[in-house]
Amino acid sequence: MAQFWRYYSVEVHSHTERDMTGCTESGLATHLRDLDEAVERLSPSVESLAQALSPGEPVAREVITGGFKYTIPVRFPDGVGDGQVIAQVFRYRDHVRLDVEIAHNRMFARPDGSPSDRRCFLNDYVASLKLPPQASELPVDFRREVVSGVHAAREAVQRHNRMQVAPWNQVLVVEGAAALTQVPEAE
Repeated sequence: MAQFWRYYSVEVHSHTERDMTGCTESGLATHLRDLDEAVERLSPSVESLAQALSPGEPVAREVITGGFKYTIPVRFPDGVGDGQVIAQVFRYRDHVRLDVEIAHNRMFARPDGSPSDRRCFLNDYVASLKLPPQASELPVDFRREVVSGVHAAREAVQRHNRMQVAPWNQVLVVEGAAALTQVPEAE
């Protein structure tokens, strides 16, 4: 089991010799407690980000191992299929990690209109961020990128079809029989 130490001061006598003059409470439990506090500090920012992705929709919060999972429904412009944005903030090694993903059941359609075995990857979106334990807010640039990325992913099929004038290049999607993909829970 790894030990984590915090040093108050280190006196350097030569390039190779160091004397520790004092240390605080150490150990894995202290480190995990610090990471848990960071997850708690970042939790309101993550909930705010989730709310910004689908304004007016309720945000569900679930406790997972070492963090929280936020889910919010996402509506696609064509009304086909169900989806949700899943944002997980959790302990990850020596940092706090945030994963954002769109989970949906939209499938490419066969010529007869039935669902194929291929997910509509155009509507997929994944973003991850690793933050130091001292972080108290999400970076503004990351927040901006996630909001624009989720918006672009929701409208990807319509954007593709507008750019492809020929009817044989049009993409058709249908609701798949399978349930929404589940994001694996953080360890």
